[in-house]
Order: sequence, then structure tokens, then C-alpha cells
Amino acid sequence: MAEEKSSEGQQLVVEPSSYVLVDYTIRVKETGELVDTTVEEEAVKAGVRDASKVYEPKLVIVGKGFLLKAIEDEMIGLKPSEKKSFEIAPEKAFGQRDPANVKTIPLKRFKDSDTPPRVGAIVSVDGRQGVIRAVGSGRVQVDFNHYLAGKTLVCDLEVKSILTDDLEKVKNLIHMHFPDVPVEKFEVSLSPPLLRVRIPEEAFLAPGIQLAKRALAREFKEAVKGLEKVVFEEEYSG
Repeated sequence: MAEEKSSEGQQLVVEPSSYVLVDYTIRVKETGELVDTTVEEEAVKAGVRDASKVYEPKLVIVGKGFLLKAIEDEMIGLKPSEKKSFEIAPEKAFGQRDPANVKTIPLKRFKDSDTPPRVGAIVSVDGRQGVIRAVGSGRVQVDFNHYLAGKTLVCDLEVKSILTDDLEKVKNLIHMHFPDVPVEKFEVSLSPPLLRVRIPEEAFLAPGIQLAKRALAREFKEAVKGLEKVVFEEEYSG
């Protein structure tokens, strides 16, 4: 396979702010429990394949918090097609468990719940989400720690591609915001300082489309040097 190179002919490596397509699988070290993956085969093997999810390489702008900082840091210096496996300590993942985040709440607080409190159920109390650990004597013990708190994670990742072409960056940003609409249906015309994007009918009713367009306009300007104006076009017929 030919090496991907920059416009200057240098071997590409992941750097801070690089636009990268990456496959990854994250598991709990102690139990092997699958936490997240972009690889359908891994989800199938773990018995947790989600039929509503599209399994494909994820766009990551390194340093922007698309993944855990510990994962993005480990990507620095990798080349296209390079793989890496590493552990993530709790301090760099979801923190250590804090006993102070386990609260005992009177059972009567749950009287308006659709179902009686039961161990293992996820509940929301005063805007905080937690897991019920025990029920008895008129009280409910709720653990508000993140369910991965105190866990060491293992991450296997592969850099599929490093994006250097502005048009490819634009198309992948569009796909990130409209994953259910084939990106080929968006007509894109890029000629800095202007970018035009014609939105297909399939995306007209996408949830949060106005917020998505606002976010995309900002992201396009960060991705494409010299871009000053973004125009979204929608055509309604009939």
C-alpha cells in the first residue's frame, strides 16, 4: 500500500488538529466488557450489535475532544494504517469511584415513578443520573458515579486515513452531522473564500438541522484556510 504523503511529499503522521478517520474498540480491562466500537465485527462478537447504528471509521479532529483526551494523545505520531493498543488508567478515563456520590434517598421520592425502584435501574434525581444499588427499609441507595468510574480501559485503534484535502474534510464534517443521509447527495462547491452546500430533501427534516448548519459553518471555517462565507441552499419543489 502506498504511503500517504503531504503536499510537500513528507510522510503523513497524526498531529494536534489533524483530521483523522479512525477505527477503535474500547473494553474494560478487568472484565473484557465492550464499552464502544466502530467495528461491526467486534460488536457482533460481543453480542451487542446495534441495528440502528452505522459502524464505520469515526472522524476525529485531534485535540478537540471527539474522543477521550487520553486516546487522542495516543494517536499523535501514528501513520495511516498504523495500529496501536494501550491501557487507559481511571484517572485519564472516567475517574476513580467517589463514595460521596453514593446517596441514600427516601423511597417516597420515587412514588411518582412509572415502575417501583429496583436494583440496577437507572434513575434521574434532581437532574443527576444514577444507578440503584439497593432498596429496603423505606430507602433507596443510588450510585451517581459514572458506571465506568474506577475502571481501567483497553483501547485498540487503527488510523484509517489522515485527511489533508479540504473537500474531503468538508464532506466528512457533513457526514458527521447527517450520518443517515448519503454524503454524495449533498452538492458541495468549494472555492475559498466561498463554500456552497446544497442540502438534499432527505435532510430537510433531520433533527436539529438548524443547529447542525450553524455548527457546520463554524467547523468549515476552521477546516479550510481562507474560507470566509458558507452558503446553505435548500430547494423546495411542488
